[in-house]
This record gives sequence, structure tokens and C-alpha cells, in this order.
Amino acid sequence: MASSKARSRNRSGSSTRSGSSRPAARSAAPKQQAQGQGQAQKPQGAKPAAATAAGAQPQAPDTAQASRGKRQSAVAAEPAAPASPAGPPAWLQWTTLALALIGLGLSAYETYAHFNGSHLAGCPTGGNGTFNCTAVITSSQSVVFGVFPVAVLGLAFYVVVTALMTPWAWRIQRRDVGLLRLAAMVAGMGFVMYLIYAEVVQIQDICEYCTGVHIITFLLFCITVFSAAIWGLGKPAVKAKAA
Repeated sequence: MASSKARSRNRSGSSTRSGSSRPAARSAAPKQQAQGQGQAQKPQGAKPAAATAAGAQPQAPDTAQASRGKRQSAVAAEPAAPASPAGPPAWLQWTTLALALIGLGLSAYETYAHFNGSHLAGCPTGGNGTFNCTAVITSSQSVVFGVFPVAVLGLAFYVVVTALMTPWAWRIQRRDVGLLRLAAMVAGMGFVMYLIYAEVVQIQDICEYCTGVHIITFLLFCITVFSAAIWGLGKPAVKAKAA
């Protein structure tokens, strides 16, 4: 009887031990599963760090823009280069205006003398001398085509030249104005050469006032050509684009 009771106790003890070990195994299984899930969730938790690292990359364009802004500010801070003078210097502009006004005054006086007695102050009126203004301004060569007096043409010429030789006209710096000034002086110098030929060869007398106009025209011609060679004729006019 004692042996049978011991056996039953041993059986009950083993059953309790096996029963207690099963729940322990069962409880350990959820822990392992929880640990596995935690390890599986770790890469997901690392994503924000990667995202923040990836989000830090767009800062590179900001730094590039900042460096560009610094460069632009440095360029803007640099002193601007001095602008080149517009056309010839001021003293040369005023010189051309003074010469043109003298030529205009002489031409106006010759025009007045042509229509009022044909006598110029300070000029001989006759004799066999070289200078004879009356003979020059009353000759057939003093009227072009028998219609236009040379004195009137000279007056009209110097009205245009005086306007083109003002400092304001020089400062316009337009190519069409420069071309008009140069063309006017070339035409005027060509007409002067013809008048010198008429006085020396055909009339064989010289007018002091006409010679003064010729010298002034020659000086203005030289200044205009020199200015065009050194400073150019100005900027071309900007054409409006068709719509």
C-alpha cells in the first residue's frame, strides 16, 4: 500500500511539473514573438533618421544661392568704370560753334552786300590789284545757274552748319546726325574748291571775305573728319520692332 501511494505521488508530481513547464513554454513563446516584432520594427524606426538625413540634402542649393548672392553683392559693390566721353571734348565743340558763327556772320554780310550796292567794308573796289571784292561778288560766277547767288547759298549752308556744330548737336551722338555733319562739310569743301578756282582762274580777283569763309570751311572740315576718325559718327538709331 505504501508503495502504491508513493507511485501515485510521483505520478502527480511529474504531471504537475509537466503542466507547469507547458505554461512556462507558452509564456516564453509570446515573449520571443514580441522580441521578434521589436526587431522587425527597428528598421521602420530607422526610417525617420534616414528621412531626416535625406531632408538635409536640399540645403545644398540654399548654400549655392547664398554664395551667388554674395558674389552678386560683391560685383555690385565694385566701382563702375568711368564712362567714355560722348564725342569730342567740350573745348573742341565750342571751337566748332565759334567758327561756324563767324562763317555765318561773313556769309550774312556778303549776302547783304550782294543785294545792297555790292560793296564790302575794307575791300578795294577797283584797280589792277589782287583783291577786289566788288569784282568777285558781281561777276557771272557769283550766281549759280543764273538764279541762286553764291552768297545766299553760303548763308543757307552756314545756317545748317551752325546748328550741327553746337555742343548740343555733338552730344546727341546719333549716327545719322554724324553722317549729316560729315556730308555737309564734304559738300561745303567741294564747293569751296570750285569757288577758289573761279576766283583765281576765271575772275582773277580775290575777295577777302570769301577767303575768310573758305578758311573757316576748311578748318571745320578738318575738325569734322578728325572727330569722325577718333570718336566715330555716333550710335546707330534703334529701329522699333514690328508687332
